[in-house]
Amino acid sequence: MNAPVRIETGTMTSKGQILIPKAIREAAGLVPGQPYKVLLDDKGCVIVAPLADGPEDVARRQQAQARAIEAIAGRFAFGAPTDDVMRELRGDCLP
Repeated sequence: MNAPVRIETGTMTSKGQILIPKAIREAAGLVPGQPYKVLLDDKGCVIVAPLADGPEDVARRQQAQARAIEAIAGRFAFGAPTDDVMRELRGDCLP
């Protein structure tokens, strides 16, 4: 599931420029001076991602994603173990 963790809003300038909030840039591994790509998926969503130049870029993005996950880990309390919550969400019949 690719549900958004955080949604930010803004306004595009008359020159077509947008601001990507710092938290989202960091989570995506976008850094100043780094090339990026912009994609349009089949649902009409715009995707901005860094261009990977090599294994070090992949590692840097993985570290940024791990930091983003750590930042939100433990913030949600469902009152039940994760396995139980997932079974309920999926509608599993077996315990």
